[in-house]
Amino acid sequence: MTKFFRKFFSVYLLLPTVVVLFWVFVPFVKNLFSSNTELLDNRPLTEKPEKLSLNFAREFEAYYNDTFADRKKLLKKLTLFKFKWGLDSGTTITGKDGWLFYDSGKVPDGYTLVDYFGEVRFSEEQLKQMAEGVKKARDYYKKRGIDYYLIIAPNKEGLYSEFMPAHLQKARVSEKSRADVAIEYLKKHTNVNIVDFRDVLTAAKPKYGIYLYYPQDSHWNEAGAYVSFNYLAGAMTRNGIRGLPLKPLTKKMISVNGTYSSDLNRLGGETDISYVIDYLSGRSGKALVSVDDRFFEVWENPKAPVKKTVLMIRDSFGLALMPYFDKTFAKNVFAHNKYNKRQELDRLVAEYKPDIMIDEMVERYFDRLLKYNELYGE
Repeated sequence: MTKFFRKFFSVYLLLPTVVVLFWVFVPFVKNLFSSNTELLDNRPLTEKPEKLSLNFAREFEAYYNDTFADRKKLLKKLTLFKFKWGLDSGTTITGKDGWLFYDSGKVPDGYTLVDYFGEVRFSEEQLKQMAEGVKKARDYYKKRGIDYYLIIAPNKEGLYSEFMPAHLQKARVSEKSRADVAIEYLKKHTNVNIVDFRDVLTAAKPKYGIYLYYPQDSHWNEAGAYVSFNYLAGAMTRNGIRGLPLKPLTKKMISVNGTYSSDLNRLGGETDISYVIDYLSGRSGKALVSVDDRFFEVWENPKAPVKKTVLMIRDSFGLALMPYFDKTFAKNVFAHNKYNKRQELDRLVAEYKPDIMIDEMVERYFDRLLKYNELYGE
């Protein structure tokens, strides 16, 4: 073997090592000078652990996975590669007609597939625990002169189950999810104001010639949110809140706003359509406070027809409801579920003195109610 070929062969053997070192250390070095700051799925970035503990390695890994430099760019390239080669993306389920669904079996953020298959149920003990918890929540606010409403948005997987893959449809045991059964139990065993949007959204699906949820996103769109808001306004009117404009959605009220960057779209770009709903047009208020990357906002609107203050604890589905609340109520305090802690609730109630409390959650987070006994215990 000549000297040239020996050198070439040596370089060839070192090449895999060089490639591995490049992919491992270059992102790490780059992360020293820049990092990802983009919110993930309407949730805050994982914070850097400050104290050593048994879970430090796991906590630091979660922090780094959220914040490493060029995260969005690299993930987009990875998902594009997997899509082209027909590989599992690890986060989404490809349904019929290009619909995408959130695969919570792979990325634990709620329990969309558990809810969809309809086989798992909350135990009797858990149902009783939820009932006690929501009654304590109602009593906490009632004691302070505040009307309490628990509102639930259905998962996309259940509402638009016809677009789920055929093999998953065959595996479905029941169209009733564990949240559906739990809501029935809570309505029967408590007198809490519980507003479930599943039936009104199901009835509205064929009415407008558009979808009520984004086909390539995990959330409802502006039309779906408005149908739900109007339904809630009807429930509040029946409970004695006056001045609420009840205006059922019609096709004439809907206009296209543009395209929407979807959270499940693996190829990137703006593929879904967003809408504008003609509801109290020209009567929007303004944000007096907007902090924590919009996870906490206070809006005020002197033109609003209902001169009351609303406190909403929300998840990502609450974002699409916020403009309708703003146009309807004189003051709105919107706080992400991260603020759903007793100390924070005491502070918000004392500072803003709301007349109405809206406790909003999407179906996949329904098990949060298991914590309400502790949250609202006196």
